[in-house]
Amino acid sequence: VEQVRTKVRYSIRKGKPKSSHAIIDRFYRLNWGGWIRTRAGRHKKMWKKNPERKHRLRQHVFCNKTQSKLFDKLVDDFWKRPKYYVNDPYEPYHKRENLEYFPQKDKPFWP
Repeated sequence: VEQVRTKVRYSIRKGKPKSSHAIIDRFYRLNWGGWIRTRAGRHKKMWKKNPERKHRLRQHVFCNKTQSKLFDKLVDDFWKRPKYYVNDPYEPYHKRENLEYFPQKDKPFWP
C-alpha cells in the first residue's frame, strides 16, 4: 500500500470533505492564501549548530504554489477563512502589499 497525499476524506453522516489534521498541525495559512512552515530540525541538537544556522532555523519559510494548491484542497472552508487573534505575531504577513500587483491601500486621514 502506497501513501496518497492528495486523498480527500469525506464525513460519513453529511458527506462533507474533512480536513487533513497533519496539514493543520504543520502549516499555517495566511489570509491571502499563502502557506508557511517552520524549518525541519529547528529543535534538534542545537548545541552543535552555529549561530547563523540557529537564526535560519528560527525563521519561517513560504510553501510554493503547487504545495499551496494541494493544501487548499486538503482543508475545508473553515481553515480558508481569515482568522483574527489578539496580538497575532503573523499580523504584518497577512497583507500582500509589497508587490506592484497588490497596491497599498491609502490610510484614512484623521484631522
